[in-house]
Amino acid sequence: MSRKDTSATRVKVEAIYRNESRRILATLIRLLGDFDLAEEALHEAFAAALVQWQRDGMPANPRAWLVSAGRFKAIDTLRRRARFDASQGSWQGA
Repeated sequence: MSRKDTSATRVKVEAIYRNESRRILATLIRLLGDFDLAEEALHEAFAAALVQWQRDGMPANPRAWLVSAGRFKAIDTLRRRARFDASQGSWQGA
């Protein structure tokens, strides 16, 4: 991939962030019920978009892609936290 393609993707993602991030965040807050988790998921989704859209091209509906990616990122975070909490509980009980 050329530097020009990388730069063009970054410009597009930045424009979507400026224009859509508030709406995406609001949707994630509504879906997840947690502002901090939604905000973290929003930023992770945009980071993933930079990588994937550079490689595969921009999806037909970027906002929906970002909401979906953010939701999955949040679910992964919750699972990691649950595993960590469970491992801490078993360690303390030993």
